[in-house]
Amino acid sequence: MTTAHHQDLEPNDPTRSGSPVPSGNSARLSQNEIEQLCLKAARGAGMSWGLAEEAGYAAAWLAMRGLDGPGVLLAQLRDAMDRDWHEICPVVAPGRFQAADGGCLCPIALGSALCDHAGLPETAMDETALRIGPVSHPVLLLPFLANLASVQGGCVQLDWPRGTVLLTAEGGVSSAAGMLATETRLDAELSVHGAAPDDSMQPGAPLFVPSATLSGLNAFALRTTVPASEASRAGAGAAVGDND
Repeated sequence: MTTAHHQDLEPNDPTRSGSPVPSGNSARLSQNEIEQLCLKAARGAGMSWGLAEEAGYAAAWLAMRGLDGPGVLLAQLRDAMDRDWHEICPVVAPGRFQAADGGCLCPIALGSALCDHAGLPETAMDETALRIGPVSHPVLLLPFLANLASVQGGCVQLDWPRGTVLLTAEGGVSSAAGMLATETRLDAELSVHGAAPDDSMQPGAPLFVPSATLSGLNAFALRTTVPASEASRAGAGAAVGDND
Protein backbone atom coordinates (compact mmCIF):
# COMPACT_ATOMS: atom_id res chain seq x y z
CA MET A 1 0.00 0.00 0.00
CA THR A 2 1.57 3.29 -1.05
CA THR A 3 -0.58 5.65 0.96
CA ALA A 4 -2.75 5.31 4.03
CA HIS A 5 -5.96 5.47 2.03
CA HIS A 6 -5.12 4.08 -1.40
CA GLN A 7 -5.04 0.32 -1.82
CA ASP A 8 -6.54 -2.07 -4.33
CA LEU A 9 -9.51 -3.95 -2.88
CA GLU A 10 -9.69 -7.69 -3.32
CA PRO A 11 -12.31 -8.81 -5.90
CA ASN A 12 -14.06 -10.93 -3.27
CA ASP A 13 -13.67 -8.43 -0.44
CA PRO A 14 -16.15 -9.48 2.30
CA THR A 15 -16.73 -5.85 3.26
CA ARG A 16 -18.83 -5.44 0.12
CA SER A 17 -21.56 -7.64 1.53
CA GLY A 18 -23.44 -8.09 4.79
CA SER A 19 -26.24 -6.40 6.64
CA PRO A 20 -26.76 -2.71 5.93
CA VAL A 21 -25.80 -0.26 8.67
CA PRO A 22 -27.93 2.69 9.81
CA SER A 23 -27.28 6.07 8.28
CA GLY A 24 -28.58 9.55 8.83
CA ASN A 25 -30.01 9.84 12.34
CA SER A 26 -28.22 8.82 15.52
CA ALA A 27 -28.64 5.15 16.38
CA ARG A 28 -27.84 2.69 19.14
CA LEU A 29 -25.84 -0.02 17.43
CA SER A 30 -25.03 -3.50 18.63
CA GLN A 31 -21.43 -4.53 19.12
CA ASN A 32 -21.51 -6.46 15.85
CA GLU A 33 -23.03 -3.54 13.92
CA ILE A 34 -20.35 -1.18 15.21
CA GLU A 35 -17.62 -3.65 14.35
CA GLN A 36 -18.91 -4.25 10.82
CA LEU A 37 -19.47 -0.59 10.04
CA CYS A 38 -16.03 0.40 11.28
CA LEU A 39 -14.41 -2.52 9.44
CA LYS A 40 -16.00 -1.39 6.18
CA ALA A 41 -14.99 2.22 6.82
CA ALA A 42 -11.39 1.19 7.49
CA ARG A 43 -11.34 -0.84 4.27
CA GLY A 44 -12.74 2.12 2.38
CA ALA A 45 -10.01 4.30 3.86
CA GLY A 46 -7.40 1.93 2.43
CA MET A 47 -6.47 -0.35 5.32
CA SER A 48 -5.59 -3.92 4.50
CA TRP A 49 -8.23 -6.54 5.27
CA GLY A 50 -6.40 -7.65 8.40
CA LEU A 51 -5.91 -4.15 9.81
CA ALA A 52 -9.50 -3.22 8.96
CA GLU A 53 -10.68 -6.17 11.04
CA GLU A 54 -8.54 -4.91 13.91
CA ALA A 55 -9.95 -1.40 13.50
CA GLY A 56 -13.52 -2.67 13.67
CA TYR A 57 -12.73 -4.79 16.71
CA ALA A 58 -11.04 -1.87 18.49
CA ALA A 59 -13.91 0.55 17.86
CA ALA A 60 -16.49 -1.95 19.11
CA TRP A 61 -14.38 -2.87 22.16
CA LEU A 62 -14.23 0.79 23.18
CA ALA A 63 -17.93 1.34 22.52
CA MET A 64 -18.82 -1.55 24.80
CA ARG A 65 -17.02 0.30 27.59
CA GLY A 66 -18.82 3.58 27.05
CA LEU A 67 -16.06 5.20 24.97
CA ASP A 68 -16.65 6.70 21.54
CA GLY A 69 -14.75 4.13 19.53
CA PRO A 70 -16.55 4.84 16.24
CA GLY A 71 -15.97 8.59 16.52
CA VAL A 72 -12.29 8.21 17.38
CA LEU A 73 -11.75 5.76 14.53
CA LEU A 74 -13.40 8.18 12.11
CA ALA A 75 -11.04 10.93 13.28
CA GLN A 76 -8.08 8.61 12.79
CA LEU A 77 -9.14 7.61 9.27
CA ARG A 78 -9.46 11.26 8.32
CA ASP A 79 -6.10 12.18 9.84
CA ALA A 80 -4.33 9.35 7.99
CA MET A 81 -5.61 10.31 4.55
CA ASP A 82 -2.89 10.98 1.95
CA ARG A 83 -0.11 9.91 4.32
CA ASP A 84 2.40 7.31 3.14
CA TRP A 85 2.11 4.02 4.97
CA HIS A 86 5.72 4.10 6.18
CA GLU A 87 4.94 7.38 7.96
CA ILE A 88 2.28 5.84 10.21
CA CYS A 89 3.51 2.24 10.58
CA PRO A 90 5.92 1.56 13.47
CA VAL A 91 9.56 0.62 13.18
CA VAL A 92 10.11 -2.10 15.76
CA ALA A 93 13.19 -2.15 17.97
CA PRO A 94 13.83 -3.53 21.48
CA GLY A 95 12.24 -1.15 23.95
CA ARG A 96 10.89 1.23 21.32
CA PHE A 97 8.10 1.36 18.70
CA GLN A 98 8.18 4.54 16.61
CA ALA A 99 7.71 5.86 13.10
CA ALA A 100 10.63 5.76 10.70
CA ASP A 101 10.77 9.53 10.39
CA GLY A 102 9.66 10.38 13.92
CA GLY A 103 6.13 11.14 12.71
CA CYS A 104 2.83 10.18 14.32
CA LEU A 105 1.88 6.49 14.31
CA CYS A 106 -1.48 4.98 13.45
CA PRO A 107 -2.81 3.38 16.67
CA ILE A 108 -4.23 0.40 14.76
CA ALA A 109 -0.90 -0.33 13.08
CA LEU A 110 0.94 0.20 16.37
CA GLY A 111 -1.46 -1.94 18.39
CA SER A 112 -1.28 -4.75 15.85
CA ALA A 113 2.53 -4.62 15.86
CA LEU A 114 2.59 -4.79 19.66
CA CYS A 115 0.38 -7.89 19.62
CA ASP A 116 2.40 -9.48 16.80
CA HIS A 117 5.54 -9.07 18.91
CA ALA A 118 3.95 -10.05 22.22
CA GLY A 119 6.24 -12.40 24.12
CA LEU A 120 9.25 -11.44 21.98
CA PRO A 121 12.27 -9.39 23.12
CA GLU A 122 10.91 -6.28 21.37
CA THR A 123 8.04 -6.01 23.87
CA ALA A 124 9.95 -7.07 26.99
CA MET A 125 8.98 -4.88 29.95
CA ASP A 126 10.72 -6.73 32.77
CA GLU A 127 13.35 -4.15 33.64
CA THR A 128 12.50 -1.03 31.67
CA ALA A 129 9.33 0.43 30.22
CA LEU A 130 8.51 0.04 26.54
CA ARG A 131 8.41 3.42 24.82
CA ILE A 132 5.83 4.04 22.09
CA GLY A 133 4.88 7.00 19.95
CA PRO A 134 4.13 9.57 19.17
CA VAL A 135 0.81 7.96 18.30
CA SER A 136 -2.43 9.60 17.21
CA HIS A 137 -5.76 8.96 18.94
CA PRO A 138 -4.10 6.67 21.51
CA VAL A 139 -7.34 5.44 23.10
CA LEU A 140 -7.60 3.07 20.11
CA LEU A 141 -4.58 1.24 21.54
CA LEU A 142 -6.45 -0.02 24.61
CA PRO A 143 -7.99 -3.19 23.11
CA PHE A 144 -4.55 -4.24 21.87
CA LEU A 145 -2.99 -3.59 25.27
CA ALA A 146 -5.60 -5.82 26.87
CA ASN A 147 -4.51 -8.59 24.49
CA LEU A 148 -0.89 -7.82 25.31
CA ALA A 149 -1.70 -8.18 29.02
CA SER A 150 -2.90 -11.74 28.47
CA VAL A 151 0.49 -12.66 26.99
CA GLN A 152 2.54 -10.75 29.54
CA GLY A 153 0.77 -12.40 32.46
CA GLY A 154 -0.19 -9.22 34.28
CA CYS A 155 -1.86 -5.85 33.88
CA VAL A 156 -0.38 -3.55 31.28
CA GLN A 157 0.03 0.05 32.40
CA LEU A 158 0.14 2.93 29.94
CA ASP A 159 1.74 6.10 31.29
CA TRP A 160 1.67 9.46 29.57
CA PRO A 161 2.36 12.96 30.91
CA ARG A 162 -1.23 13.56 32.01
CA GLY A 163 -2.21 10.20 33.46
CA THR A 164 -2.09 6.41 33.73
CA VAL A 165 -4.39 3.67 32.43
CA LEU A 166 -4.33 0.06 33.61
CA LEU A 167 -5.67 -2.83 31.51
CA THR A 168 -6.32 -6.45 32.42
CA ALA A 169 -6.23 -9.56 30.26
CA GLU A 170 -9.99 -9.88 30.81
CA GLY A 171 -10.61 -6.52 29.17
CA GLY A 172 -10.93 -4.44 32.32
CA VAL A 173 -9.70 -0.87 31.97
CA SER A 174 -9.33 1.88 34.57
CA SER A 175 -11.59 4.90 34.40
CA ALA A 176 -8.66 7.11 33.36
CA ALA A 177 -9.36 5.79 29.87
CA GLY A 178 -11.86 8.62 29.57
CA MET A 179 -9.02 11.12 29.95
CA LEU A 180 -6.92 9.23 27.41
CA ALA A 181 -9.82 9.52 24.95
CA THR A 182 -9.37 13.31 24.92
CA GLU A 183 -5.78 13.02 23.68
CA THR A 184 -5.15 13.31 19.96
CA ARG A 185 -1.37 12.71 20.03
CA LEU A 186 1.10 11.60 22.67
CA ASP A 187 4.21 9.66 23.60
CA ALA A 188 3.76 6.96 26.22
CA GLU A 189 5.46 4.17 28.13
CA LEU A 190 4.16 0.65 28.73
CA SER A 191 4.97 -1.54 31.70
CA VAL A 192 3.60 -4.66 33.40
CA HIS A 193 2.04 -4.64 36.88
CA GLY A 194 0.48 -7.36 38.95
CA ALA A 195 -2.34 -5.31 40.50
CA ALA A 196 -5.64 -4.88 38.68
CA PRO A 197 -7.31 -1.46 38.53
CA ASP A 198 -9.67 -0.71 41.41
CA ASP A 199 -12.03 1.34 39.26
CA SER A 200 -12.28 -0.89 36.21
CA MET A 201 -14.78 0.07 33.50
CA GLN A 202 -16.80 -3.06 32.77
CA PRO A 203 -18.34 -3.95 29.39
CA GLY A 204 -21.86 -2.64 28.90
CA ALA A 205 -24.34 -1.62 26.23
CA PRO A 206 -22.98 0.17 23.13
CA LEU A 207 -23.43 3.91 22.97
CA PHE A 208 -25.58 5.96 20.62
CA VAL A 209 -23.58 6.76 17.51
CA PRO A 210 -24.21 10.37 16.40
CA SER A 211 -25.49 11.01 12.90
CA ALA A 212 -22.32 12.87 11.92
CA THR A 213 -20.22 9.83 12.88
CA LEU A 214 -22.53 7.47 11.02
CA SER A 215 -22.40 9.63 7.91
CA GLY A 216 -18.62 9.89 8.04
CA LEU A 217 -18.07 6.17 8.51
CA ASN A 218 -20.60 5.30 5.82
CA ALA A 219 -18.85 7.65 3.40
CA PHE A 220 -15.64 5.68 3.86
CA ALA A 221 -17.51 2.37 3.76
CA LEU A 222 -19.09 3.22 0.40
CA ARG A 223 -15.62 3.27 -1.15
CA THR A 224 -15.57 -0.53 -0.90
CA THR A 225 -18.40 -0.84 -3.41
CA VAL A 226 -17.73 -1.40 -7.09
CA PRO A 227 -19.93 0.12 -9.80
CA ALA A 228 -21.83 -2.40 -11.90
CA SER A 229 -20.19 -3.32 -15.19
CA GLU A 230 -20.83 -5.72 -18.06
CA ALA A 231 -18.17 -8.02 -16.62
CA SER A 232 -19.70 -8.06 -13.13
CA ARG A 233 -23.18 -8.65 -14.52
CA ALA A 234 -21.91 -11.49 -16.69
CA GLY A 235 -20.38 -13.14 -13.63
CA ALA A 236 -23.54 -12.92 -11.54
CA GLY A 237 -25.55 -16.02 -10.71
CA ALA A 238 -24.73 -19.70 -10.72
CA ALA A 239 -22.15 -21.00 -13.17
CA VAL A 240 -24.20 -24.10 -13.90
CA GLY A 241 -27.87 -24.95 -13.93
CA ASP A 242 -29.50 -26.06 -10.71
CA ASN A 243 -31.80 -28.64 -12.31
CA ASP A 244 -31.15 -32.24 -11.34
